[in-house]
Amino acid sequence: MASVGDRSPASRHIEQFNDNSNTFADKESKIENDHSITISADKVELKKSITFLGIIAILVANIGGSGIFIFPTAILSVVGSPGMALIMWTFGGIIQAGLAFSVIEVALMFNKAGGPYYFIYHTFGNLAGFVFMWGFIIFIASPMWALGAYTTSLYLLSVVYSGCLPSDGVVKLVAAWIMLTLIAINCTYMKVVTSIQKFLTLCKVLALVIIIILGFIHIPTETGQENISHFMEGTSTDPGKIALSLFAGYIAFGGWPIITILAEEVRVPEKNIPKGLAVSFVLLIVAMVATNFAYYTVLTKEEALKSDAIAMLFGARIHPVLPVVLAILVCLCAIGTLNVAIMGQPRMIFAAGRNGHMPKMMTMLHKKFNTPWPATVSLGCLAMVMLATGSVMSLMAAASLYAGFMIVLLLLCLFTLRWKQPDKPRPLKVPLVIPVCGTLLTATLVVLSVIEKHRELGLVIFIVLLGVPVYYICVHLQKPAKLFRCI
Repeated sequence: MASVGDRSPASRHIEQFNDNSNTFADKESKIENDHSITISADKVELKKSITFLGIIAILVANIGGSGIFIFPTAILSVVGSPGMALIMWTFGGIIQAGLAFSVIEVALMFNKAGGPYYFIYHTFGNLAGFVFMWGFIIFIASPMWALGAYTTSLYLLSVVYSGCLPSDGVVKLVAAWIMLTLIAINCTYMKVVTSIQKFLTLCKVLALVIIIILGFIHIPTETGQENISHFMEGTSTDPGKIALSLFAGYIAFGGWPIITILAEEVRVPEKNIPKGLAVSFVLLIVAMVATNFAYYTVLTKEEALKSDAIAMLFGARIHPVLPVVLAILVCLCAIGTLNVAIMGQPRMIFAAGRNGHMPKMMTMLHKKFNTPWPATVSLGCLAMVMLATGSVMSLMAAASLYAGFMIVLLLLCLFTLRWKQPDKPRPLKVPLVIPVCGTLLTATLVVLSVIEKHRELGLVIFIVLLGVPVYYICVHLQKPAKLFRCI
């Protein structure tokens, strides 16, 4: 046997390897026996940062947007009298509340980011989910951001430019700045975003409260009594006009689907979402009807019909400073509506990326902020293109039509799931009569819109069908492969 000094280098290496192996085995055994040592990996996912008050802030800001300060004239011009206009506002809010709770039943079954896209994908399959997302990006998300930023810019510049209109280039430049600022904020801390949103929603509520209080104070005056005595004069009995005004009131309470998109980030969603939805609709129906009533105690029907910005005219009749105050509050309200869209809609792109319907890059979240930067920035780029080219207004009628189709599809999801998965747990289950009536009414309104705007229907059908070959080439066949590898 050779002595230690006579060992070859190879023998010494083998012995050293065995010693190291034994040492590693001893350490591994020690780790297994030591229960205090754990190995964990952080999972990057959307944080549940939206509270009950956050839900109310989001819904109050987004339902109707800033339409209450502009939209009343459109309904009044159709129904012919302030009294009938108030009735249409009331019914429009009740109908949308019924539709909202019907869709929330489906949302709470899954509680996933993506809202309408995820429900349609899960219920009707890959092709239906992709085609819906394709149309949503083109008709809803990008135009809404561009139009919201442009409208906000107009309100903001109306405070600065008195007596003249700013150039279109200036309006677009300010709109781009507003959009980029909100995108940057939404890519950082969601808690900060929801806090900002609470303030912006408060501005909308404050504007409504000011109008309501001043309007009701005006009731005992001679003008107020005169206007109230003629509240129902000129009411139209034409069924077509009544249906059209109901559609306008119905549209005025749109915007609630945003909470289905954000459902995955809501704390205790099965409790907070239904309660938040109920509180928001009650507040908004009461506030919007009361605001309309206040308008018509100060303004005659003829005065209201001559103004596209009825809130500004209302303020001018009360005090010369009030229009400036209302303009600032309406501007902040418009910023709040845009902020909610930027907060929620990228989550649909994020959800589509999870299912392979968008590039995998869209599923990325920032490790620190847990926000979908790629999805948010991508939608922002598309919105910037629409803002710069001025193609938003040409898509608005088609966008309204697509939104109607979206609601019908979501209600069909509810019926399909009730039939195919009757035993699946449902935190909320609405009476079937509500979605049935909602489907019939929405389908009727969509048909009436198609009769009036058949060209827009053709545009919607063409662009949606264009999504079918895109799905088979880019998603099903993964062509061109080099592009996907590059992304």
